[in-house]
Amino acid sequence: MAVLATLQDANVLPPEGTPEANRVIKSVIQFQSVFLKSSDPAVQTLLGHAFAAQKGSDANEAASRFRSTGWTSNTLEALSEQWGVTAIDQRERLTPGFGQFNVSPADFDVLMGLVTKARTALEQRGQNMHQIFAQ
Repeated sequence: MAVLATLQDANVLPPEGTPEANRVIKSVIQFQSVFLKSSDPAVQTLLGHAFAAQKGSDANEAASRFRSTGWTSNTLEALSEQWGVTAIDQRERLTPGFGQFNVSPADFDVLMGLVTKARTALEQRGQNMHQIFAQ
């Protein structure tokens, strides 16, 4: 899976086989399902705001592309940036929608933290998250 490979290349994944690593693997899988399948308004709002902030008038096209292809580095980047500016009370509103997929806002916080760390680590090495993800 490209998400995990990107996080691995950036050396931000917990050691393989640990409970922390298993939590990250579960999060990557479950959150893709959350954003692809959930009809929860708070979940769809977060995704919509993420695409709107990143793509502007092309937000609907980005959302459509995500629904057909799943995770992309652009989607991860957009969600990570949006998560960083999402207020605590708005994060808490995601609990029911996330809970339907057996994950929580705390799980998403961990995943988005890893995405941010990976992006920074790769940039410090002169690499680009999007290029690494595509490989």
